[in-house]
Amino acid sequence: RPDTKTTEWVVKVDKVIKTKNDSLLMVNLDVNGVLIKGCYFKEVTVKKDGQKYKAGDKCYMLDFPSQKHGDKYYPVVWFPVSNEIIESVKAQIMEDLNEQK
Repeated sequence: RPDTKTTEWVVKVDKVIKTKNDSLLMVNLDVNGVLIKGCYFKEVTVKKDGQKYKAGDKCYMLDFPSQKHGDKYYPVVWFPVSNEIIESVKAQIMEDLNEQK
């Protein structure tokens, strides 16, 4: 098990799948050589002012695949996601979508 504080996370977008919702994409990620299928990358609009974002700002979230146990969903896999990783994933997604046109 890697030390999440000292591990360098190399994240590459392997595949981008469009959904019917324009603000939601399904992505497969290669993380340090491990393929994670079925992640969701979504654009959200901030509803209330916070410490970092203001109401109306757009930000991006990465959701990992999950399984239901009882009444709750738990991630099957995860790694710490920094703002730098989100920006890198976003740039790779935009490049992939431009190539699909």
